[in-house]
Amino acid sequence: MCKVGDIIVVNKYIAENRKEIGRHSFVVIDDNPDSICGLDYTMVTTVISSFKSEKQRKKKLSYMENVEVVEFNKNGKTKKFAKPSYIKADKLFYFDKNKLDYYVFGRISDDLLVELIKIIIFLSKADKLVVVNDNLQTS
Repeated sequence: MCKVGDIIVVNKYIAENRKEIGRHSFVVIDDNPDSICGLDYTMVTTVISSFKSEKQRKKKLSYMENVEVVEFNKNGKTKKFAKPSYIKADKLFYFDKNKLDYYVFGRISDDLLVELIKIIIFLSKADKLVVVNDNLQTS
């Protein structure tokens, strides 16, 4: 089971463009069961992406909704991502973890989790969050 702050790897999911994507990492930001648009969920996440180049890194990090993530904790040890990566805080992915093929990969730091939640709250108040609940409809 996963909890808030965990990095999970989902083996297959539907992205915001409604395309099916294989293996991808997410950060769990809520693990309380609830419903959205009449669909039950047990977990809310944000997606982690990798930078393609230094130019793209600078561009992506110029937007407040993108948060760089350099390290994570795995089995009590601090590790670095294989590729420079960032969290897209403006996209919330809703999942039912009982119907999801995933595993816990690691965990972000508590400081990064607090920063991420603050950004999500700000984006929510500004009505700038993208809700992706397509994975609930296909589960």
